[in-house]
Amino acid sequence: MLGIKTVSERVNLSPVTIWRRMQVGDFPKPVQLTPNRKAWTEKSIEEWEESRPEGQCELPANFRK
Repeated sequence: MLGIKTVSERVNLSPVTIWRRMQVGDFPKPVQLTPNRKAWTEKSIEEWEESRPEGQCELPANFRK
């Protein structure tokens, strides 16, 4: 299980950007581990990374700045 800091460093996005992308469906949602802790599975992050075209920096059209 990967915490927000690890995921943020791995995908090179800030925690806020990850949260915003989750809100528009452009990033996998974490699993609730405890009432105060969420984390991502290694598999969900790998699948998200593989779904991204190489070098893609473009934000979704409905992404709020």
